[in-house]
Amino acid sequence: MKTIVINNQKGGVGKTMLAAHLAWFLAEDDPTSRILVIDFDPQGNVSHTLSEHGNGAKASQLLFGPDLALESRPGITLLAADPALFAAEQQAEAAMVSIEGRFPELKAHFDFVVIDTPPTWGVRNMAAMMVADALVSPIELEEYALLGVRALLNQRRHVESKARNGRALHFLGLLPSRFQSNSPKQRQHLQDLIKGVGSNMMFPGVITQRQGYSEALSEKVPVWKIKKTAAQEAGREIRPILSVIKERTLALSEAAA
Repeated sequence: MKTIVINNQKGGVGKTMLAAHLAWFLAEDDPTSRILVIDFDPQGNVSHTLSEHGNGAKASQLLFGPDLALESRPGITLLAADPALFAAEQQAEAAMVSIEGRFPELKAHFDFVVIDTPPTWGVRNMAAMMVADALVSPIELEEYALLGVRALLNQRRHVESKARNGRALHFLGLLPSRFQSNSPKQRQHLQDLIKGVGSNMMFPGVITQRQGYSEALSEKVPVWKIKKTAAQEAGREIRPILSVIKERTLALSEAAA
């Protein structure tokens, strides 16, 4: 089982869009794969988009119980967001102990886990990063968003050093999202970001601002399933990105071996 967390402490950067499309891609790329999507964001956007894959199980059960009873089957299974997630900040120690104990039980049932996280740093973000193998951080190329990059990278290092007992959380890269290719300001911000953090911290590719992505979430289907020309262009853009995420995550197993 490989676990990929989508994390950035800012809203509106496309985390939910990326999480949903990654789950759809993994399910289509190998129909025998068993994919679990965990929605740790109480707003529940990815839960709404993937609602047909829910079975009543809730994300808060990983943090507080009761025990999960999940079937091992191909395709997507959703652990939906629920209001009990709000209690994580008040019961931080219990939540962290719980997920450490419960998460390994999923290994017998799933090949991939995709975790969507809240837009503000807290216990749910830390819990997700504590159990993950790989981290992808979509980022919007606006001035204030760029200021938060170093904070995000520092939080990743904090989780590694304090919560994971030296185990590596493999950073797959900053992924420019909602990129406006016709904006000189955004192109400059992209260059400034590459110069500031180094090209090795950047994900190869960008997700541009396209109406097709919001239509896909609204219609609860991958963007490449929508017949409109703009949506098909979006599909051609995002599928190679999703493929690289999968390839890099699987490569972690080979490196460990």
